Amino acid sequence: MARILTGFEVAEIMEEYRANGTLSEYREGSEHFLRSPLVIARGYGRSIQLRPGLTLSIMDYEKRHIHLYKIRQHPKPMPLTLSYYLSGGCRVENDGLKVSIEEMAGKSYLYCLPGTAETEMYPAGCRICRVHIQLASEFICGFSDRIHELPATIRRVIEHPEQALFCHSSQITPTQRNILQQILEWPYQGIARQLYLESKVLELIALQLSQLMVGQPRQPKTLKAPDIDRIYEARDILIRNMTNPPSIANLSQQVNLNENKLRQGFHQVFKTTVFGYLYEHRMEQARQILEIGNLNVQETAHHVGYTSRTAFVAAFKKKFRVSPSYYLKASS
Repeated sequence: MARILTGFEVAEIMEEYRANGTLSEYREGSEHFLRSPLVIARGYGRSIQLRPGLTLSIMDYEKRHIHLYKIRQHPKPMPLTLSYYLSGGCRVENDGLKVSIEEMAGKSYLYCLPGTAETEMYPAGCRICRVHIQLASEFICGFSDRIHELPATIRRVIEHPEQALFCHSSQITPTQRNILQQILEWPYQGIARQLYLESKVLELIALQLSQLMVGQPRQPKTLKAPDIDRIYEARDILIRNMTNPPSIANLSQQVNLNENKLRQGFHQVFKTTVFGYLYEHRMEQARQILEIGNLNVQETAHHVGYTSRTAFVAAFKKKFRVSPSYYLKASS
């Protein structure tokens, strides 16, 4: 059965290994490298300050247990942050956002959530490879004469760093993936490496801002605040009735929205279809159940609304690229 380690417990284990001299760790200039003790995970974390206000972090771990980190409050102001998941993922609950976020492989996340509390849960048994970039205010202000050219959402973060809440996700493009791979496989050492990594990070930032500035789809004016509330209500109904979900027609009647607006609303609010959202929720619930190890595959399938074990296994493989039994074995 997979054990759940809190952030405090992970820190305690790290300190124990550090105290007895068996922690593989070094600090050199602006760089900090740490290889995890095998009792926690297999892999490493690296953080490099490329210039004042610009930090690159790389996490490449296969965690032996579920890791649960609780952040009482993000700092005010908080750096604008970019996260790219090349593999694995993380479930994020943030009190500044209306919904939980399933950070997953193949996607990037641009966010700034100052003053908010957050819980992060990392699964056991799968490799998590993430490239993390932080842009503090002193770095962004270096472009003060061009800030007016940035998207309005980013300008609000810069102008009100202690209160502006912003979170945007997008697919990692082939060009971005190529740059991320170059970051992970840098060909230089010393100052040449520093300059190389900085150039690649700046290129990623440029591509991310370009995506925002070319016009990400905005919510049509027809989707007003009451309609958005009904979309969230529909989402809650789906989750409560996960094992026997209502039809689109029935769901639209329950929340007093026509079917077209319900479909449109799910695309705009959750970036997926109604039953696409239900599928993602079911699969995530199934993954967590299997990691805990209290139910077998057949029981897990029934728990999340699948009457057919075969259909459940196929759906699970489509989502996670491994069979449900992989997570069940990892928990034992």
